[in-house]
Amino acid sequence: MTIKSCEGLCEMCGHYVSVRQKAHIVAEGKKTGENLLMLCPSCHIMFDTHIKPKVFTALKKAGINNLPKTWEKSIYHQAAEASRKAREKKKRNNSYQYNQGDAE
Repeated sequence: MTIKSCEGLCEMCGHYVSVRQKAHIVAEGKKTGENLLMLCPSCHIMFDTHIKPKVFTALKKAGINNLPKTWEKSIYHQAAEASRKAREKKKRNNSYQYNQGDAE
């Protein structure tokens, strides 16, 4: 049995690390090959939170369209929006259930 090692060079900073993570360049794309970067944990966070949104903005300003939606905002902004939407939906559902109780 062979165990695939995660250690090696980070493809962004070039440091040798014992743990590398798969960073998907385009989340909507395939999860292999040219759509993956093997990054150290620090670079993976930088890539998802700072680099993708900045590249998105720069390419958009240069007139390039059809960019990946997941690049527009950092993963933290995406998570915050999803959390907000979930809270709003829960609040609407609770309000609906409360109003239904009044109708009985």
